[in-house]
Amino acid sequence: MKHPIARRVLIAFVAPLLLLASPAAGAAQEDDHEPEEGYQTPAESLRYDLGKTAEAHGWTFEQAEAQYRVTEAIGDIAAAIASERPEVFVGTAVSDAPGGTPTLYIKGGADEFVQRVVRASGQDVIIADHQPFSYLELKGRNERLTRELIALGYEDLSSGFDITDGTITAHLAAQPGLSSDPGEIRERLAEEFHRDVALAVVDGLGNTTQHSYGGMAGYKDGTPWCTMGWTVESPFGATGVTTAGHCDGVDQAWAPGHGLINLNWRNQHRGAFGDVEWHATPGQAELAEFYVDPWARRDTLSVEPWYGFTVGESICVFGQFTKTRECGADVDGPSWSCTLDGILTEDLVRMDSKVTEGGDSGAGWSWINRAYGSHVGLCYGQSVFTKAGNFQNAIGVSVMRQ
Repeated sequence: MKHPIARRVLIAFVAPLLLLASPAAGAAQEDDHEPEEGYQTPAESLRYDLGKTAEAHGWTFEQAEAQYRVTEAIGDIAAAIASERPEVFVGTAVSDAPGGTPTLYIKGGADEFVQRVVRASGQDVIIADHQPFSYLELKGRNERLTRELIALGYEDLSSGFDITDGTITAHLAAQPGLSSDPGEIRERLAEEFHRDVALAVVDGLGNTTQHSYGGMAGYKDGTPWCTMGWTVESPFGATGVTTAGHCDGVDQAWAPGHGLINLNWRNQHRGAFGDVEWHATPGQAELAEFYVDPWARRDTLSVEPWYGFTVGESICVFGQFTKTRECGADVDGPSWSCTLDGILTEDLVRMDSKVTEGGDSGAGWSWINRAYGSHVGLCYGQSVFTKAGNFQNAIGVSVMRQ
């Protein structure tokens, strides 16, 4: 049961009153809502997200539900195997047909342990074993490759791996004075990258962070700047909220029912664990809740682990520029690297399309009551986000949960 909120609170996805309202104008609106309004139960959240996903994909509600159940089942299998045998776990993928048989990718042969986990699940699964690399090996290979390419002068790139065949695909922005021939570039790389790597040189990548637009929940010197994300806590009891690491200078946020509140910057990371920062909120009491629409909110109940990102899985995002919950993108790559503002940003989740706009940076990616990550921008034209499970390594805090 939800209890009345006696004190001023700050909830993830701090939402502004109007898309283009200034802070002063927004604070003066008479139809401002109290944060108690618009709460969604887990059951309501599931139905809402299934409806959004069905609409975005052109499915029936029943098809979206079938795909969700399969995704959860293969996710449980991934958790059981990756936690015990990370050296053989590669990843999982759902079928393009909603509710179709999912696939489990395993390095080497699927031994009795793997077979037993699959049998115990009761889910029909295609076991694609004898893969050349594990997930962790693919991640390491991609990181080494990007560093070699940058050392060669290709400082603007987008690179990630395909769990279904073990290949890495790297797109490089053409640079004056540097070769545009993939074969020539490959010859200059370490021998390990002479196979299972696809290189392409293109005129432009479209890598970009997404901020600096009007009407956002996060403000810099009174100017709309970014979207605030998840409520977080440190091991020492400090609490606050996140946004994207490139949202430098954010100093205020808009809390529904209360107006502008002050933010005190605490820590920032742009690099190996993504692009994220967090701020303390003096005088506020954070709740383990987040917004999914301007006035609808939910409890935060769990955080997606690194092995839980299934290729083809639908995830939703609510940013302050798009102003609606977008559920039309599916996971394309579970660990992606790209240069953003000249900074190599790694271990991002890359979606299969662009469903975000400028100003959505920092927004949370979620499904029902589960935190998946914090929006960053675009890598080669497709939406990318920092994994919520990386927050502790990146900035020393974790997502608050009920």
